[in-house]
Amino acid sequence: MSNPPIKRHKALQNLSREHHVGLIFVLRLQKGVAKSADLQSMEEYATWFWENHLLPHFQLEEEHLFPMLKGEFELERKAIAQHKDLRVLFQIQQKTRSDFKRIYELLQKHIRLEERELFNLIQSTLSEQQLAVYEKTHKHQQSCAMWQKPFWS
Repeated sequence: MSNPPIKRHKALQNLSREHHVGLIFVLRLQKGVAKSADLQSMEEYATWFWENHLLPHFQLEEEHLFPMLKGEFELERKAIAQHKDLRVLFQIQQKTRSDFKRIYELLQKHIRLEERELFNLIQSTLSEQQLAVYEKTHKHQQSCAMWQKPFWS
């Protein structure tokens, strides 16, 4: 039984596209761990991705989107807790393969939570006016440049 595609509100489409980029990051880390790739190469990539993609993405959600829910929903609190857990994992110095595995597992779980549950809640809870306000804040999908030192292939 397949899951039909979820119709995403226009205001959330850029976030969803960024989630897709996040899943590519997850896959690359997963491949790197499986191949016992060089830990320093994985660290450089993870740090770059965190600083240039994930952190700005989290900030957009936490500062502009989630406050519209006013802390009233467990799914919002769970997503914020996962953001905090991911921040802690990314701050580990000299990560091990186990640390990278924890990062990619939690990030994948987090993206699935937002895409399959939280965004549906947001779409059904927030008004068109509230979604339009958020859309003005997040007009363009964050671009994610190509990493020049692929350790995953």
